[in-house]
Amino acid sequence: MRVTELLSKSDCRIDEALALAARVFNETLAPIYSKSGAENFMAFVNGRELREHLLSGDHKLYVCSEGCTVIGMMMIRDGSHISLAFVDGGYRGTGVGRELFSRITEDYPDVKFTVHAAPPAEGFYKRLGFVPTDMERIEDGITYIPMERKP
Repeated sequence: MRVTELLSKSDCRIDEALALAARVFNETLAPIYSKSGAENFMAFVNGRELREHLLSGDHKLYVCSEGCTVIGMMMIRDGSHISLAFVDGGYRGTGVGRELFSRITEDYPDVKFTVHAAPPAEGFYKRLGFVPTDMERIEDGITYIPMERKP
């Protein structure tokens, strides 16, 4: 049975969720990014600053678990920006990402959400109602498409 929930600041699954993000990034996106982009992403996910934001409550981490295993995660920054979203490869296409976003919109029903979507994830975000707001960009070696979804 799947459970989708907001983790508390001290939940021990934070590390598991961030490890999932790093692993899926390395499997799917690192090969299409520049070396510096991949290094910058990994520094962000493994960095102290991200954990401080999670502990302070500035960032909210949602996970979808099956049994005791985290199979998907989505992080919200400043109450409106999706800054991380990853689903384990064995669960992609099974609705995990949609479940995570649905749970988030329950907590933030009247919010305009933004995301810097990796090019391979653009279709996923479009299916959730996001639209591109600008052309593809590259910052710090990370390629993304700015998108938003109005309530």
